[in-house]
Amino acid sequence: MSGIQDNSTRMSYIRDMRTDAHTPPTRRLGNTLRAERQRLGLTQADAARRAGIARQKLIQIEQGKPGVAMAAYAAAMHALGLEPAVRPAQVQPAGYPQLRRLLWNQPGIDTLDERDALALYERYWDLVDVEQMDDDERALLDRLVQLYGKGVLHV
Repeated sequence: MSGIQDNSTRMSYIRDMRTDAHTPPTRRLGNTLRAERQRLGLTQADAARRAGIARQKLIQIEQGKPGVAMAAYAAAMHALGLEPAVRPAQVQPAGYPQLRRLLWNQPGIDTLDERDALALYERYWDLVDVEQMDDDERALLDRLVQLYGKGVLHV
């Protein structure tokens, strides 16, 4: 074999470069705000001026830095004509074969509240093929059980 290595499967060592499903919420929010600012044709300086914050603070917001005060995120949202909204955490069943299987009789569902996903797993556990679960789905189920089931899967 030649001395050339295939780097296509290597992970980036720069954490901010990750764009997978495990992207932190502040990063997803920052990406959304950046996209909206660009859609409106505003520069970072213009958006920061509208929000009453420094341009550097807006850069941190768009990068999704978790140390930025929520008031700064809210000011940036307001400057872009967006309102903050609180909703339950969502899961997309398409990425989880066993969860998708449990929705066989409910076509068209693209997202579920996480609590509802756990309830589906628990209610129809006899239809779940645990051996066919991939690592991502096992991690999802474990997180849901820890977060909403207080460590207990009620089956």
